Amino acid sequence: MKQKPRMRRSKFSKLIHAIVLCFCLIHATQRIPVANAGLLKSASDAVFNWAQGEAIEGSPTEAMNILDISVMRVRDIKRRLVRTHGYGADEIAKMMDKKELINALAFEEHRMEQKETDRKKRVALRRSIIVALICIIVVMFRPLIAHAWEVLCVNIEVYTDKKRYEFSRIKELQSSKGAFGLLLMVILDTLRLWLSISVILSWVMKSKYFFPVPHIPIRPAALISAATGNTGGAGPLGQYGMNVGPMAISWLFRFLNGRLEYWTGKALAQSLRRQKKQQKSAQKAARKEEEKKEAAIAKEERKAARKARRAERELRKKAAEAAGPGESVEEKAKAMAESTTGTGTTSNTTSTAASSQGTEQVQ
Repeated sequence: MKQKPRMRRSKFSKLIHAIVLCFCLIHATQRIPVANAGLLKSASDAVFNWAQGEAIEGSPTEAMNILDISVMRVRDIKRRLVRTHGYGADEIAKMMDKKELINALAFEEHRMEQKETDRKKRVALRRSIIVALICIIVVMFRPLIAHAWEVLCVNIEVYTDKKRYEFSRIKELQSSKGAFGLLLMVILDTLRLWLSISVILSWVMKSKYFFPVPHIPIRPAALISAATGNTGGAGPLGQYGMNVGPMAISWLFRFLNGRLEYWTGKALAQSLRRQKKQQKSAQKAARKEEEKKEAAIAKEERKAARKARRAERELRKKAAEAAGPGESVEEKAKAMAESTTGTGTTSNTTSTAASSQGTEQVQ
């Protein structure tokens, strides 16, 4: 049987599935006990409030209903009309009856509530569009995001391996200057990362934790108008420019990093030369010691050779003195040597026999 080809899901269906899964997860966190999922519940509430336009900073005072207004005193109603809704003293003076004051305050409160409701709807619409766009981007560009994440992991691994190797070399060469330079390079790399993240996030948000970058604007329209001699100025376009402060700081960091790398490498090279010099001096001292030992051994060998030749000369001299008229000096010396050897062997044999006899007696 022929297998049916598997139908690929469209990107729209993947997006729908992702959105449904997110809502199911958020809804599931609502059913987890509060003691175990307090953080998840607060996070999901914050997400829903953000999407629906709730908890917006700078929102006006909560509107009052007709029941709350009817139990208020006249001076409280007048005070709220003046402070909250901007009524003047002449307008308040025209309202002689309390019912007129209640109706005026109720009308203003109702209008304020409608404005707040419309504002929340607009904010909710904008935020819903933003969330939908984020979901679409995540689904559509998932391979690109995965590839970017892999590249980031590889870069982090390469950086850590490089710094680990540099630290091992510094530890091997025992260079304090190299260790100080490596510490400064790590600090500079951290500042560069902070600057890059601040520049990227500054396009979409503001925060007090961003890198303090100087404001150095370059306005092309103003430059062009000044070059062409336009006395009227650049007009509205002269207010737009490009801040080159982050680029200047980034260039300064790169320059300092290059100088630090050069200085650290120079310090490591000096440490390597010093270590090689110490090794050479140690090898030279060891070689001298070996030569001294070899010279002492050769001297002892020469002494032993001289002693043997001296003994041989004395033996020949004695043989010459004891030689008869009919035998040569060589034969006599040979006989004396054999007799000396035999005497030594006999003495050794006698001592061995005596020792064995003593052992038998002891047994």
